[in-house]
Amino acid sequence: MKKECRLIAGLLLLFSLCCVAHAASEGVFTGMRRDSQSGPTVITSDRLEFDYKDFIARFEDNVVVTDPEFSLKANVMVVYFENTNEIQRVIAAGEVFLRSGDMTAVCGKATYTRATGQVLIEDDTPVVTKGENRITGEKMAIWLKEQRVVVQSGVRLEAQPEAAKKLEE
Repeated sequence: MKKECRLIAGLLLLFSLCCVAHAASEGVFTGMRRDSQSGPTVITSDRLEFDYKDFIARFEDNVVVTDPEFSLKANVMVVYFENTNEIQRVIAAGEVFLRSGDMTAVCGKATYTRATGQVLIEDDTPVVTKGENRITGEKMAIWLKEQRVVVQSGVRLEAQPEAAKKLEE
C-alpha cells in the first residue's frame, strides 16, 4: 500500500511537469507554473495495472488526467519508474489531447523523459494551438527546463498578428 501511494504521488508530480505548454517558444505558446496548493490531480481509466517487479504503471482505456492547471486524455498511459520510485518516463498514446488554459495539443503519442526534461509529441500530425495561433509538424520536441521547442518535417505555423499583440500586452 505504501508503494502504491508513492507511485500515485509520482504520477501527480509528473503530470504537473508534463504539460506541453510549459516549454514552448515565445509568442505561440507560454509556460504554466504548478501551484502545489491549487488542488488535487485525478487520474481515471477503465483499467490500471501496476508491475512492481519492473516498476511500471499502465492505465488503459478512457484515460483522463484532471488537474487544476491542465487536463489530458488518451487511450493508454504508461509510467516507467526507477527502482527509487522516481519517474523515469511517461508515454501517453492513442488520441492524446492536452489542454491548459487556451493551449491545446493533439497527437497520437506524447512521451516525457525526466532525465532530459523533454516532451516528444508525434504521430497523427501533432497540432498545438494557443489562442488563435497554431503550429503543426510530424514531431515536436519540447525541453521543459530550457523552454525550447524543435518542430520537424512538414512544419506549418499560423501566427495571427492580432493574437501576437494580445500576448505582448
